[in-house]
Parts: sequence; C-alpha cells; structure tokens
Amino acid sequence: MNQTASGFPGPPTTVARPSARERLKPHDTVMVTPGHLAGPGNPDVAFDELFETCPTWSRWHVYDETSQALHERLTARIELDHEAAEGPRWTIADYRSPVDELAWRATFCVQTPVEIVTAVVQHLTFGLDSLSPAAGEELLWGRRPYADAIRAALDDAEEPWQQDSESGLWCRPDGTAAITMAAPQPGSATTLWGGPSGNDQGRWMAVFSADTPTGLILTALGEVIEPLPAVREFGQIPEAHLDHVQIVRSARRKAAAAPASAPIGPLAATSHAAASAAAGRATPPPRHR
Repeated sequence: MNQTASGFPGPPTTVARPSARERLKPHDTVMVTPGHLAGPGNPDVAFDELFETCPTWSRWHVYDETSQALHERLTARIELDHEAAEGPRWTIADYRSPVDELAWRATFCVQTPVEIVTAVVQHLTFGLDSLSPAAGEELLWGRRPYADAIRAALDDAEEPWQQDSESGLWCRPDGTAAITMAAPQPGSATTLWGGPSGNDQGRWMAVFSADTPTGLILTALGEVIEPLPAVREFGQIPEAHLDHVQIVRSARRKAAAAPASAPIGPLAATSHAAASAAAGRATPPPRHR
C-alpha cells in the first residue's frame, strides 16, 4: 500500500500492464482484418506456392534479382522482382503469341498484399486452363462491358462505393481503397490502391493496362470490396497500419480464419463475426504469406 509523508494510507499504486498488442512478438502469427491493410506479406513464399496451386505454370528464368514463371500456353508470364524497393514488385503479362507483342500487363507495387496478386494469378489460370475457349473467354472477360462490370461490382458492395465528381475516383466508404477506371482511349489504365485512410505513403497500388481482361480487374477489386483476413507474422504488419486493423492471435499458420484468441485492435467487437464469415466462404484463396 502506498503511504503519504504523514504516514497515512495514500491512493493505491497503479501498475501499468502491457496491452495485448504490446505483448506480441515480431514472429507471432496473427490474423489481420481487413486483409488489404495487412501489408505485403512474403512475396518469395507466395511465388513458390503458385506452382502448387497453379500447376500449369513453371519456373522459366531465375536470376538473383528476379524470378519468372511461364504458363504452359507460352503467352502468359509472371515476374517477381526480389530487389524492388519501390515501383512494381510483381508483373503479370500476356502476349498475343509466344513471339508476338504485348497484349496487356498488370503491375503490383512493393506494398501490395500478396493475396491480391495470387488471386489475380489464380483467376487468370482458370481462364487459360479452361477446356473450352468460349468458357475461358467468359471467365476472363465476362458478359458485361468493362465499365458496366466495374460499376456493378461497386454498386453491389455491402456499402456502395462513392465517386468523386471531379476526379472520377471511386472510394470505399472508409477511405481505405479506391479505383480509377480506364478511359475509353489508347494508353489509359485502371488503377487500384489501398491503404490507411489519409496516409498516402502507406498505400499500395496495382495498375492494369488497357486490354487487361475485366475478370482480372474484378478479382483484384473484390479483394478490397469484401476483404478476407490475412495471416501474417506480427512484425510484417506496417506500423502505419496498426491503428487501422484488427489483430487476432492465430493458433494455426496455414488458414486465414483459423480459430483464434481474444482480438486486439479498434475493431475487436466484430472480430469473431468477421472470422466466421470468412471461414464460411467457399474455397477462399490461401491467405498465409
């Protein structure tokens, strides 16, 4: 008990206890919600796992700075820049023939969560591997024109996205993601970004050139319209994102919505509901990187 100078009992001494987040160590496995704010994860592990989930791809060229993968149809390629400090880390591209000119390209900067990249690769693979050319075309391009398809996805979101009347930018209601649609002119591109609201330096960016299949853009967009949790080591989460995410200790390392203990962070009240919803979705992509 604390005492005053006169010897009478004083107010009880309060000993500060470390918060649940402060008790986490850098290598502790956690589940981060929303996943599009979880940080980039481990791109090298993600690249290696692509050959397990998408077996029609094979390693093509491996250098010290980059690794490349080639689809068995010989027109689609993936490049991972291991040394990138800024700009694109991932490039997914398709060519009109094995020796022809580029058809389209999608690039993802160094901060882009690997789950977004792998979701796009998986969707591309489904289209390329389709037994029917018509079915493959529909998977990649869909049935709606580009602008109508993007607009429908935004309007169908649980909380519809809002468009800035001057810039044309469509934003998530919470300000953590946005998309700029390509204009109907040569050289125009679709740009998708995500990051903490009000923090431009913490943003990641994906750029889809003209003629990129609409289905691939919709796949990336879906990852931020309805983001799944992402499994990370605690030290992989960018410091600038910590106050914008919910962090839950993960008991397992290989599942996005593994059973977890008490949630940590500003969204704690919805943690178990979010995890249950994510776990109930059909065949989610791998979320641990």
